[in-house]
Amino acid sequence: MRSDRVRSQMTPAIAPHSQGRNVHYSGPTLVFVRGTATGWVYRFSPAEPVQPVDARDVPALLASPLFRVAR
Repeated sequence: MRSDRVRSQMTPAIAPHSQGRNVHYSGPTLVFVRGTATGWVYRFSPAEPVQPVDARDVPALLASPLFRVAR
């Protein structure tokens, strides 16, 4: 069962004061990643590799070679 912190569309609610970025995941499996700043859970998969991410969480994701800013 999914955490209640994951929205029904599997994307986080971007806070109005925070600018979001689309992040691309290049890994081979489904992953759930908890944002280090917001605590929101992001769902990435090979089928849905691009997800909007709160700008405060982006730096931590980009520390992994599996994530990059989407074009």
